[in-house]
Formats: sequence, structure tokens, C-alpha cells
Amino acid sequence: MRPAGGDRPAHDPTPAGLRDSTLLPAHPDAVLDRFARLGTLALGTPVALVSMVSRYGQVFPGAVGLPEPWQTARETPLSHSLCQHVVASGKAFAVEDARLDPLTADSLAIPDLNLIAYAGAPLRLPDPRTGLTEPTAPVVGVLCAIDDAPRRWTPEELGVLDDLAAACSAELGLRLLEERNRLLLSLGDALVATRTVEEVSATVAAVTRSELGGAWSGLLLPEGRDRLRFTDLSTLPPDTPGSWRTIDLDAPVPAAAAARERRPYLFSDIAGLRAAFPDVEARATMPRFAASAYLPLLVQDRLVGVLCLVWDSERQTLEAEAEVWSALARFTAQALDRAQLEGERRSRAGVLQAALLPRLPGATGRLTVRGRYVPATREEQIGGDWYDVVVGASGAVTLVLGDVAGHDMAAAATMAQVRGLLRAFVWDGARSPADPVRRLDRALPGLGVDGLATLVVACAEETADGFALRWTNAGHPPPVLLHPDGRTELLDGAPDLLVGLLPDSPRHEHVAPVPAGATLVLYTDGLIEHRGRSLAGGIDRVRDSLRRNRFADLDELLDGLLAELVGTRGEDDCALLAVRFP
Repeated sequence: MRPAGGDRPAHDPTPAGLRDSTLLPAHPDAVLDRFARLGTLALGTPVALVSMVSRYGQVFPGAVGLPEPWQTARETPLSHSLCQHVVASGKAFAVEDARLDPLTADSLAIPDLNLIAYAGAPLRLPDPRTGLTEPTAPVVGVLCAIDDAPRRWTPEELGVLDDLAAACSAELGLRLLEERNRLLLSLGDALVATRTVEEVSATVAAVTRSELGGAWSGLLLPEGRDRLRFTDLSTLPPDTPGSWRTIDLDAPVPAAAAARERRPYLFSDIAGLRAAFPDVEARATMPRFAASAYLPLLVQDRLVGVLCLVWDSERQTLEAEAEVWSALARFTAQALDRAQLEGERRSRAGVLQAALLPRLPGATGRLTVRGRYVPATREEQIGGDWYDVVVGASGAVTLVLGDVAGHDMAAAATMAQVRGLLRAFVWDGARSPADPVRRLDRALPGLGVDGLATLVVACAEETADGFALRWTNAGHPPPVLLHPDGRTELLDGAPDLLVGLLPDSPRHEHVAPVPAGATLVLYTDGLIEHRGRSLAGGIDRVRDSLRRNRFADLDELLDGLLAELVGTRGEDDCALLAVRFP
């Protein structure tokens, strides 16, 4: 058989009404073989077929009694098909002696298939909403009986053939319904996990490709009031021109019409699309496809997008599956709307989080500082981790890194209060890092701030030999000091209690010399805590990454840490602060 696709040549002698493709391929189908067997038993013929015809030939997913090689091959050229007359006319067709009928006398089925008498009844898919088969429904196949001798077909025999054809049609309809239910179930399950518009588009593309037999999909979103834009042309056929990336709402194309009129447009072949939109190719070169569907995505009465589905072959059942496309559009619209809302929320949260974090100076005195904040992959994309660098009234440089318990807007709000208080105490305090933490402990309950936080406050002090670091640790993971020679040192003096736990909790200080060219890295537990890994193992990985990247500048150092230990899907918020000493 020739491959599907393309238009009917002007000289093509095949009957009108034949499609470019068949509902089922040329593979044996056990259920349809049984229908063929019932046909031979009920009508007493040596051969019965469940045949499907395209303009390139016919296939027999159900067949009993054909001579070889046809029984094994399950397909013949159109020159061997009497079933084409059933498909083209949409009516049952019977002939007592094909050799004597002008319509069939030249058929190669007579010598090759030993066909003399023939009777065929059309197979039509039932309406999925009612289960009834309308006589105007497209013919998707033929159930036929073949005899190797002349035969007068009685009305009773033709009635039995019609009954068997009705049962076979019901089986095909049920099978199609099950396939579509599987499609919707797969799509519904897959869309639950989508969080962005891009993920929705990619998920719909993947599921429709796997479940719809070669379908391509494209997701168009409104852009302003008068335009639609594809989120990603890569989900459409490779030959889709870039000029189709945006579509004006008033353009003479089905996607724009679906958006304007809030109704789907379904075309089982390219000829139907061109008949409905004769000016479609005046806009730009059409990508090569056959069947297509254009589904408005509505949330209540609000248009959130248009879903385009295209096939590289004709799809006889497209219009009969209108309910399936409607359900598919609803699923996609809900996921798209949810993704857009989450995107807006993440954007607002990102603005808020950025406002809550300080703008670090590139250099503070002789120190170079860099910070990073990466939210966990949650809805709010905001949390209670923070970093800060404060140059006090005395000129002392104080480094702060902390983590308020919680992973949401409430944690971020508490963090803002804790950070603001601590920042003021640090600026106004002495060079001691413990003093502002003691003041914070007393201030939180007095001001009604209910929250717990771990933190490290470290003062960088210049000495005669360079720098020293004086720090206090309130239940926080220990900072790491990277020496110029690649050695790493944990600043792991015994930590004190969390802030906010006991107002009069004692606070201790620790001191360590800092060699020239060393780098201090402070981090929150989002860098080292991962399911299935120990905290000690996480800290070891931090030290190993710093050791290997000791020659990198601070930006590369922090980005490398995040890439190696957090990746693209962090389980918790992560804040980093790095300081390089001269």
C-alpha cells in the first residue's frame, strides 16, 4: 500500500469518498477474525472479511478463508477490492456473479481471490453519546461474505449480514471509546503534575503523540487582545513555518476562528479545512498534515488558549469523537489556568522574596561578598531563609545567614521581622556577634513575634596578621572555611539553642584566624539536607565541591555548589553567602 498523505491526483480513477488511511492496519485482529468466522457460518460461504479501504488499497484485520498469500498478508491493492463500492456509496452492495456485472467484471479479485459472488454491509461507528449508529455516519469498514460460485443472496441472508455488521460496528465503537478513555485518563494523570505553561504544553504533546497515533499538538495563548501565540513550535510538525508562531485573532484560519467563536473546529482531512477556510494558505505556507482539530480552552466563559491537534493522515472518526475532544480541552484548560495562576503567584512571591533579601555590595572594605537564594520547588516559591551583610556604625563588617522555621508566606513574614530586628541590633551593636543575638532573643517575645530561627552571625575583624573571624551559632549548620591550598575547615564550635526558644538562652562566641586568600561559605540546611542522605554526607559534599572549585571566582563557586548539591529540584529553601578575604 502507498503511504497516507497528500491530495487526490486529478487523474486518480479511484472512487470518490475513499480516505487516505484506514481505521485499523493490515494486522490480524482476533476479535474481528471471530466476526469473519461468524459470517462464514451464518451465510455458509468459504470466505468472510472485515475489510477497511483507503484509496491506496484495502486491509483485512478480520479474515477467514482467503487464499494465500492474501490470508497472511491481510491486504490487497484496490484492484482486488469490491468493498470499495460499499465505502464509496455508503450502502450495502451484493452481486450474484461478479464476472457478469459491468461494475465488477474487471476486478482482479475474481481470478486472484476466487471471488464470484459477493455481499458487503457497511461498518459505521456509533455515536459515543447515544450508542446509536446513524445511517449518515461515515463508513469505516465493510463486513463481507464471498462465495466461489454464483449465488443469489436472499433477503434473509442480507439481513443476517446487516446484523453482524451492526454488532461489528458496536465492537469498533466500544474499542474506540476505551482508547479515548485511556487517553483522557493518561492526560488527566499527567497534567496533575504540571506546574508551568511549558509543562502543560509538553505534557499534552507527549500524551497525544503516544495515545492518538501520531498526533502533534500546539498550544496557543492569548497575547494582548488581538493575537494568539504558540508556546512552543517544537510540539508541532517539524515543517511548521516560524511565521505561524503568532496568529491574529481576525485571521482566516481555524485556530483564530475557534478562539473568536468559542467552538471547536474539526477536520478529518485537509480538504475539509481548505473548504471551510479557503484563504488559509494566503497567510503563510501550510505545514504538511491531514486531519486536524482546533479546540478553544475555556474556563467558564474565559478563553485561556487554543489547543491544536494535527495528524499526518486522515482521521475518519474525528467528528464522531467530538465529546472526547471536548473533555480533552476541559482537562487542558484547567491545567493551563492552574499553571498560569501558579506562575503569577510565583512571580509575585519572587518579587517579595527579592525585596526581603538585601542588595549585597560587591565589595565591603577589602572583602568580596556574594549571595544566593534558591526557593524550594513549591507553590509559593518563597520561604524563611535569608542572608545579610551589615556594615555597622563602627565600620565593622558583620555576616548573617539564617533560616526561620517554615516554608511559606508566613515563614517569609516572620523572617522579615527577624531579619529587620537583627539588622538594626547588628548596626547599633558592638563588634561582638553574640550581643545582637541576645537582644533578638529578648525582643521576639516582647514584640509578639512567634517564630524559631537558626542563624550564624560572624564578624570579620582585621588583625595585624590579616583577618580573624568571630562568630556565634544558634543551632545552624557550621560554616566552611576554604583555605587557599584547598583544605577545608568546619567552623564547628558547639552551637547554642535556636533563636526564639528561650529568651535568656546563653550565647557563646568562637574565634578563628583567616589566612589570606581564604573563602568563607555560610549556607542553610537546604544545601545539605536531602532524602536518603545524612547531614554529615551533605557537609562532606560541600567541602569536596569547594575543594575542587577553589580557583573559581565567587559566582562560579556558588553556582557550582548549587548545581552539584541542589540541582533543579530542591527539597528545601537554600541560602548561601560567600566571602573572599584578601
